[in-house]
Amino acid sequence: MDAIALPFFRTALLAVLVLAGIHAYLGYHVVRRGVIFVDLALAQMAALGLALAVLLEQHEDPFWSYALPFGMTLIGAASFAWLRTQERKVPLEAFIGIVFATAQAAVFLVLEKSPAGPEHIKETLVGAIYTVAPAHVVKTALLYVAVGALHVLLRRPFFEITDDPEGARRRGRNLLFWDFLFYATFGLVVTSSVRIAGVLLVFGLLVIPAVVGVLLTGSPARALAVGWSFSFVASCLGLIGSVQLDMPAAPSILVALTLGLLLVGARSWIWSRFRSGS
Repeated sequence: MDAIALPFFRTALLAVLVLAGIHAYLGYHVVRRGVIFVDLALAQMAALGLALAVLLEQHEDPFWSYALPFGMTLIGAASFAWLRTQERKVPLEAFIGIVFATAQAAVFLVLEKSPAGPEHIKETLVGAIYTVAPAHVVKTALLYVAVGALHVLLRRPFFEITDDPEGARRRGRNLLFWDFLFYATFGLVVTSSVRIAGVLLVFGLLVIPAVVGVLLTGSPARALAVGWSFSFVASCLGLIGSVQLDMPAAPSILVALTLGLLLVGARSWIWSRFRSGS
């Protein structure tokens, strides 16, 4: 790596570590709730907000380029929180999938007539890790610290509605309120993450480390620790691989996360066969 590229790599590495930290935690809640694609749907809603900012020629404006994506994620958050409290004949995942597919189609339609449409579509998918400004990474990190602090303060109701929603309801928790608050803070994170890493890597960082943690331990605290460790290591290896092979950063990190998951899955299968003696 030459001296010119080194500062960009350092900023990208910092961005990846910042993203991995908050997403592994939020992903644990998503996996435990069984709404795997809610993060993908909210990320795509944020991408739709970015597309609207491009259409309105406000994508360079700091306020509107954030307010429009966050506003779209709030619409998704309110919808998912309300649907979770309703009796349904079809799984919630079906509605989440519809939101994702519709939002993605809307992004293509909104950007169809934009001269820079294809480039913006690509950016919503794979992000811009190597070109993100260091100041933006620092601001994003501070936002994530604030969201993390809120979740630490409210960890009891958040974990209750994740692990035992019916029990939480019987104890007097307002599921609609707590679900909306969870998804709203989730939307804050995703809105910033999509601008840096793109929809695909945001999904990978949310789900894959959480799945690894749940596979390896039944303890929430240990699952989070495993998820964080796995996310940091795999993300760093993917980023290094992207530099060595001259490949895009986000897809490289996502592939590294998936390969790590396959190794963990193989290890778990071999260990279970060994313990059963077969």
